[in-house]
Amino acid sequence: MLLRGILAAALLGACSDDGGGLADGAADQTRWDGQVADGVALDGGAGCATSAAMLSQVDPSRMLKDLQFLVGLGERRTYLGQRKAADYLKSQLAVLPGVALREQSYTYQGQTYVNLEATIAGTELPGEYVFAGAHYDSASSDPVKAPGADDDASGTVAILELARVLGGCHPRRSVRLLLFSNEEQGIIGSTSYVSSIKASVPPSSVVGFLSVDMVAFGPAGEDLDLATKPPQATFADAVGAAVEQWTTLKVKKIISEHCG
Repeated sequence: MLLRGILAAALLGACSDDGGGLADGAADQTRWDGQVADGVALDGGAGCATSAAMLSQVDPSRMLKDLQFLVGLGERRTYLGQRKAADYLKSQLAVLPGVALREQSYTYQGQTYVNLEATIAGTELPGEYVFAGAHYDSASSDPVKAPGADDDASGTVAILELARVLGGCHPRRSVRLLLFSNEEQGIIGSTSYVSSIKASVPPSSVVGFLSVDMVAFGPAGEDLDLATKPPQATFADAVGAAVEQWTTLKVKKIISEHCG
C-alpha cells in the first residue's frame, strides 16, 4: 500500500508540466491531483497508460522475496555484507528495460563501497530530476546480527520495485532512484554520492527527493510520517496528497528546521 503512494508521488513530480517544480513553487492542488490520477505525460510502455495501470504492477510477493534475501544475509554493516547486498541489487536492476544503472564508488576505511544509481530518462525535460532513495546497509547493537528488515531493507525493496514499475515508462522528467551504502556509519555513502554529482546536477534541476526510510514498521493503520524542512513544505504537501489519493494511509506531516 505504501509503495503505491510513493510511486504516485514520484509520478507527480516526474509527469507534471509545472516547470518550476514542487520544492520551491506554490502547488495548485487540484491540478496536481489530476496529474497523478490520469498519468499525464507518460508516453508509451506496457501498463503505463495511466497511473492506476502503473500502480497495479506493484508486486508484493516479489518485494517479499527481495526483503527475505537482504534479511537472510544476516547483516549488512560490514564490507562483505554490503558487497553481497549490492551484488544482488545490481543483478535485479541490470536487467530492467529503460533503466540506466550506474555504480558510484568511494573508499571508506580502506575498502571500496558502491552506491547504486538507476535512472529513467525524461522525454521532454531530461535535465530535471525527481530523486528517491534508500540505504541498503544495516546497523544493530548485536555484535553478530544486523538483519535490518525495517531499517532499511523495507525502503530498499520499495526503491527496487519502483525501478521495475517505472522502467518501461517514459516520464517527462528524469527519475533517479538511489541505493546508498554506509548510511548508518554517518551518511558516508550519500555524502559521497552528492559530492560526485555536484557538477552535473545543480540544485535548480532537482524537483524533489523522497527519502524512503523504515516504511515497514508499526501496526496496521499507522500513519505515514512525512518529515522535511519548511522550504520543502510544498513538496511534502503534494507527496502527502498523492499518498492519500492512492492508499488508505493517513499522512502525518512534520515540518521543522530540525528535520534533516
